[in-house]
Amino acid sequence: MRHQIRLAALLPAIAGAAIAAGCGGSAAPLGSVEGASTSPTGSGSEAPNGMSGAQGTSGASRSSGGFDRDVDVCTGQEHRLLEGVTRSDGSAPADGAVDYMELRDEYELDGSSSPVVVASQGTPCAFGPRTTKCKQDLAALRSAAGWRAFSYGMEPPRHRYLVWTAQDAIGIVTSIDALRDFVKVVENGKDAAFLATATGEYRFVCDGSANAKRTPTGWLLRVQSGHACGEGAKIEEHMLDVTGTGEVTVTQTKLVQEGDPNCAIGRRPEGLASTRARAREECIDPVGRFFTDAAHLEAASVVAFERLASELSMLGAPHALVESALASRDDEIRHARMTAKAARRRGGHPVAPVIEPVARRTMLEIALENAVEGCVRETYGALVAHHQALAASDSSIAAMMRGIAEDETRHAGLAWDVAAWLEPQLSVEDRMTVASARAEALADLRSALGREPGRELEDVAGIPPANRALALLDALEGRFMQPALAAVA
Repeated sequence: MRHQIRLAALLPAIAGAAIAAGCGGSAAPLGSVEGASTSPTGSGSEAPNGMSGAQGTSGASRSSGGFDRDVDVCTGQEHRLLEGVTRSDGSAPADGAVDYMELRDEYELDGSSSPVVVASQGTPCAFGPRTTKCKQDLAALRSAAGWRAFSYGMEPPRHRYLVWTAQDAIGIVTSIDALRDFVKVVENGKDAAFLATATGEYRFVCDGSANAKRTPTGWLLRVQSGHACGEGAKIEEHMLDVTGTGEVTVTQTKLVQEGDPNCAIGRRPEGLASTRARAREECIDPVGRFFTDAAHLEAASVVAFERLASELSMLGAPHALVESALASRDDEIRHARMTAKAARRRGGHPVAPVIEPVARRTMLEIALENAVEGCVRETYGALVAHHQALAASDSSIAAMMRGIAEDETRHAGLAWDVAAWLEPQLSVEDRMTVASARAEALADLRSALGREPGRELEDVAGIPPANRALALLDALEGRFMQPALAAVA
């Protein structure tokens, strides 16, 4: 379940950040957790958590002047929230007084879940005599309190808080007011930048230009908010005044871009025959062809999960994995019906898949299919589904994809849960074989994503263009696949 929970939190954030960055606005890189989750902000509105907003001017330029000889709070192409941040007594994590800071999100989901580390700096419990106990307590620490973190509207509700260690002592900060008290006096641009972006509402554009300026009362920061996909959406640039005591005020707002109103899922089972070519070619509408293919694969996935559930049961897998595979089978039945209906609306005529029977498979063969079809194809497919739910201009497609995205995210999490249970039981040689197959599948997927889907598929169905699709895969690989694989190894 842990992979399902992590993916449920992460995939909508990656998709939302891709849309914000790809629809004409500038945003932090998708591979960076910081700044990946924002929401539109209007001029003249009162901001949350005690931040006040003042109406400014509007215009079309991307950034304001006056920063040429000042400070860039970014490190390379990303803003690292906690890097260089000092505590109210002037101590930084490196000097031993505060040895570690960690910004966490907790998603308010049914059941227990581990916190997601948004940013960290330093070494936890580095200087205390009871390091092991301190680290255990830090790992076990949870907080029901925290300040609300912004999202694009597809993420589950979540709250954010800061934990820190100083030798064996562990501290926690659960409100914006307490965060100001923790940081003040604001001594440098990094302090100011952290307070300004702590909720996720604002982000820095890390393009190498200066974005922070010292003032007599504190710091002036240049940030952006919002996204440009969808009617009524917009990207705005803001000037934020951050005082020495940590108060953040919007002093100017400038329009960067108005929103654009026109801004392959399924696990293939072994033995699937290629019978869809004639059916898809009979449909001249590209969206109809897409959903003809999707319906074909969704129907094939019913057999894939039925087979997986049976095999897991025979191998003595935990009951939760077997039940999850059966639930996924039922999901795919619904998906096949939904996508077939969408295909027929566009002139498509989906055909039932032909799946040849296969002999009882070995543990290695099961692991290979799970690695390729589940850990790579289905996980990326779930991410694309979230993108479609956000980007499709056809409201019926967007609504359909919202439900499918949630289900496919669970299916992807199941694949990684199966990998975590199954692969450690393989021999070293077999594990290397699985790892090689997964890497090859990832390379094949990356090559396939270089082809443009076409403007109609982008607009109507929300399919990401090639450059954005590759950015999505990069973010997924860096922020989920690599850490998950390290845990499996």
